[in-house]
Amino acid sequence: MTIVAEALACAMAALLLWAALEKARNPRAIVATIRGLGIGDAVARPMAIAIMLAELLIASALLLRPDAKLTQWSVIALAALFAIAGLVALRLDHPVPCSCFAVGGNGRLGIRQLIAFVPWTAAASMLRFGVRETLATGAASFAVIALGIAGVHALLLRERRRVMTPHSR
Repeated sequence: MTIVAEALACAMAALLLWAALEKARNPRAIVATIRGLGIGDAVARPMAIAIMLAELLIASALLLRPDAKLTQWSVIALAALFAIAGLVALRLDHPVPCSCFAVGGNGRLGIRQLIAFVPWTAAASMLRFGVRETLATGAASFAVIALGIAGVHALLLRERRRVMTPHSR
């Protein structure tokens, strides 16, 4: 079970790191999402920063201390926060844009966040029972994940540039 739990920790960390970096790259998107939920500017901006930091810290904790109860409960708390946001969005009379990963940019908050709560909670629970010690290679895993995300962004940027630049012959 340990290898499965360690793989889950790395996968969750990669998703949270990607999400945090995308929000940092375009903070207006997460602020707009928070505003769309009916929260005013005075709270929306600090909340956006808090969410980005929480994702980054939890991603780091998943790699460095997946065995810690605080790490596992933090994963569940963040998933619950997003599920509540999805529930609130479903009750509103207007669609609320989802800025989770900034991919495509046309997602909406709602049922996906409610459904996602289940696998995130299950994965955090598997860490509780599957990781008996911290990841010895947590820092290396963090570096590999960060480089992987940077590589994907570089490929996306290259493709975007190729599409936007007229071909000269």
